[in-house]
Amino acid sequence: MTTPETETDTDGDVARAVAALGGLIVHDVSPTISAELPMWFMYDSPVVTAVARHDEGGAAVNTLTLCEHTGTHVDAPYHFDANGQTIAEVPVQSLLLRPFCKYDLTANDHQPGELIGVEHLKAAEALGEFSLQPGDVAIIEVGWDRNLPGGPTGRDGTWWGRNQPGLSDEACQYLADLGVTAVASDTAACDVAAVDAEMSGAHGHTAAFLPRGILIVEGLTGLARVPFTGLFLALPLKIASGTGSPVRVVLLTER
Repeated sequence: MTTPETETDTDGDVARAVAALGGLIVHDVSPTISAELPMWFMYDSPVVTAVARHDEGGAAVNTLTLCEHTGTHVDAPYHFDANGQTIAEVPVQSLLLRPFCKYDLTANDHQPGELIGVEHLKAAEALGEFSLQPGDVAIIEVGWDRNLPGGPTGRDGTWWGRNQPGLSDEACQYLADLGVTAVASDTAACDVAAVDAEMSGAHGHTAAFLPRGILIVEGLTGLARVPFTGLFLALPLKIASGTGSPVRVVLLTER
């Protein structure tokens, strides 16, 4: 039974939670969705079409045509598992204010086609002085956003979605066995290594992650400015029979 006292206590808890969140730094780590946004080589770029503009009827409206796996996006288990949850069935709390640990692998300078091993992950844990816990989100940072158009490497949009390092089978299994709720990366596909669209890996998609209900979040940007630990926040769209969804990921860290 709810009493005035319990209502007051609940209100106080909410107020304290809001105050605590207000004291955190917000890191927006998702790119802007536009026609120029690089994509995984199998998918078409998004199309933003103007339906109306202010000088026509007083309001502006666009129509979006885009793949579920556009920009920063989450892969639902159904993406590779016919019996897995669709994105509409994935519990909201899966990506809502989950603790994250960031694996900073930038010093390794991994190249397209290279596999990231368990030894690399353990070295990153020591560097960040963290221990991944069940329910956490593991963020894999290889600094791949440097290859986005306009980045320091001068790559064009087609190169990014066709070339990348990826997690080895053993690394995928290592993270899965630690009990993560999701694995995120700043590449187009966290566990797929590719050179000019010739792929290897994908153990996370086919065995270690999605069939076990572990979500995959891909296409993060700007991880260099983010501390090793904090809170992960993203909400996918509720798409019927959805294999995934674009998301806007924000990472919350202490000041």
